[in-house]
Amino acid sequence: MKKDMAYAIELPYWQAPNDDIVLKSKGDSLTAFFKIWNSSAKYSVFTGIFDFSYVWAMRYERNKNLSYYIPREDDDFRACYWIVKDSSWLEKLKIERSSFFSEWDKYDIGEYYHYIIQSDSFYVEIIAKDLKISRKKLTGIF
Repeated sequence: MKKDMAYAIELPYWQAPNDDIVLKSKGDSLTAFFKIWNSSAKYSVFTGIFDFSYVWAMRYERNKNLSYYIPREDDDFRACYWIVKDSSWLEKLKIERSSFFSEWDKYDIGEYYHYIIQSDSFYVEIIAKDLKISRKKLTGIF
């Protein structure tokens, strides 16, 4: 497997492609809210929610080189997020953490994943143990 290849996973809801997401962070949790379309350019009354838990790191980048991702011409996803299976960023974080706490993995049980979500022209990358995706009727988010 090629290092740092991201694989698309279809979202259960149609994330509005040209809208920004709203991020909320508390402790080791990160929530990203996104607008949903029912059909092309027709907004839903629901708000989509990415709930990340046990977050280790996050970065927010613009103008990301799209060669990072596998070409998506073969799928018909309206919206997706990505997982990087063999992440050099996650590997670097583990090495850095081991340099000052060699047995951290005996206490921090569970596997971390490298997720990528999109916010209009920005990519948000998250290293976390868990992701739950849902939708709710919310007001005052955007």
